[in-house]
Amino acid sequence: MKKLATISPLLVIILGFISCVSPRGVHLVSLSTEELPSETELVLTTSDPVKYTHTKLDDPPCIIINFPEDKVFSIEEDELNINKGAIKKIKNEYFEGGGNSPRHLNLMIVELTHDSSYKIANSGSSIIIRIENPVKSQSKASEEKTKVDLQLQVQDSNLSTPFGYIIGPGDVLYIEVWKQEDISRQVTVNYKGEIRLPPIKTVSAIGLNATQLEEKLTKDLSKYLIDPIVFVTIKEYNSQRIIALGETKTGMYTLKRKTTLVEFLGEIGGPNDDADTANIRLIKKDGKIFTYDLNELINNPQQSDQIVVSGGDTVYVPPLAINKVYVLGEVSEPKVITLKGKMTLVDAITEAGGYTRDAVTKSIVVIRGELGSQQGIRVNLKRILKEGDVGQNIELKPGDIVYVPKSFIVDIERFLRNIALPVTWYFWYVR
Repeated sequence: MKKLATISPLLVIILGFISCVSPRGVHLVSLSTEELPSETELVLTTSDPVKYTHTKLDDPPCIIINFPEDKVFSIEEDELNINKGAIKKIKNEYFEGGGNSPRHLNLMIVELTHDSSYKIANSGSSIIIRIENPVKSQSKASEEKTKVDLQLQVQDSNLSTPFGYIIGPGDVLYIEVWKQEDISRQVTVNYKGEIRLPPIKTVSAIGLNATQLEEKLTKDLSKYLIDPIVFVTIKEYNSQRIIALGETKTGMYTLKRKTTLVEFLGEIGGPNDDADTANIRLIKKDGKIFTYDLNELINNPQQSDQIVVSGGDTVYVPPLAINKVYVLGEVSEPKVITLKGKMTLVDAITEAGGYTRDAVTKSIVVIRGELGSQQGIRVNLKRILKEGDVGQNIELKPGDIVYVPKSFIVDIERFLRNIALPVTWYFWYVR
């Protein structure tokens, strides 16, 4: 004890001397990395909090941490080979200076093993960077995405924390509060779009992406914790589902991130050889229908990035043989007729074997247009045949449906709602 008592004043003197001769400013105290199951964590700790900016580059993939105030001192090596998880190496660049004394740190370049998303946060004097690890099946997924001549560069759909994915009921999340194991846990979004996370109890997560939920939880937890840092990882994607129909791999798919129409088609295998890629239809959840030329979208990435699919949408890839008309109702042989040039209403009915005895020829309806924006054109076939009114003998267009009724159609709008829509859906989207 006596020896300690004599040494302590000496330590005080030494520390005081060091503080006098050492440069004033912020010192980089430590740099540590840790490989987690799905991410690699990089923690930079300084003697005091410091301002910084960060930028991500794609070629080569790296994160640049910039210390613009010329106040951070470091004695780290110019280049550190990490080779851990997502981090390949770390390069430090310093402001001009010399000698063995600590140098002013200008840039810290974190070189990545692959192009990946990341998150950065502050905790007191620590800068915490979380970078997604490479996905083991990435090369195999890449091969699948490049087939069907789409030539698409699509990110792997199994990203653990996709920034654009909108959280909804049924999704399973892992909420990690840094260095708070008693609070960190896996939760499921209930049917109301809420999660439970003590000590703040119920939190609404519906309509938010992972980053937005992190910000919300950080704000709520600040009432109970000092400078909490929250990471949200989406473990199961169950709320964003989309249907694909037509000349592609039909089925119901789950969206796992923000996905464009071009990316979605690439991920499910692309259109078949018989697909009409110039007329891809995107049917939105609210019933609105949009038609796109896939080749134009591929050649115009800026436009393509704006065409995003979302939960509840339907993507329909029509066949090249859409240049057909359909003759239904009171005809001898209801059939699908391939257009091989110009065809009139009379031509189509004649090819279908003519009208039956029960047909009401004064009220034939030609259904034309996109599903949801169709119009019904009433034609008086009797006037054409008996009075020679060739103006009534309209020229048919691809996709037209000729309906010969058994009774007079009084209300065209009601007919379209009750008959035309189901019939069109059947021929265009099911057959």
